[in-house]
Amino acid sequence: MTTAATLSLEQFLAMEETKPASEYACGEVTQKPMPTNAHGALQLYIAMLIYQFLARTKLGRVRPEWRCIFGPVRRKRTYIPDVVYVSFERMPPGDAREQAYVETAPDLVVEVLSPGESAERFARKLRFYLLHGVRLVWVVDPDAETITVYTPGTADERILRPGDTLDGGEILPGFSASVAEIMAQLEES
Repeated sequence: MTTAATLSLEQFLAMEETKPASEYACGEVTQKPMPTNAHGALQLYIAMLIYQFLARTKLGRVRPEWRCIFGPVRRKRTYIPDVVYVSFERMPPGDAREQAYVETAPDLVVEVLSPGESAERFARKLRFYLLHGVRLVWVVDPDAETITVYTPGTADERILRPGDTLDGGEILPGFSASVAEIMAQLEES
């Protein structure tokens, strides 16, 4: 669902939440595609892996589908990535129980590709992430069983397959996970 009329960010945030959630970019509201069972299994497993890592390291917070508002003044967008990690360095102060959304670019965004997602819209979202402060993006493709790693300022993405190891680089130093183990969640979903 995409709205025909353009809205301000404030008007969008005042709207009632939709199921599945909606995102806001350039005055337009777009409802996220309905996730599949495979999508949910991968999203949950990756969030759990990062959560367990952060429980030991105390580097920040991870949340599934946490609304993030960031970007240039007067051109801010609000996206709801499948998994979001924000370091305590970037985390706005306050009680997590009171935060419906975070107003900063996340350190890490994980997006699990969904059937029915517009490739053009997804490419714009990915470009926005990389140009406006997201430090690391993992794009999980359940059909191809790959995880593509993007970092700002690098010319090439890295495509990981079962047999490879996903690591957190400078963003989550010491984090690693087997791509095969992540993709094994597809068999159990």
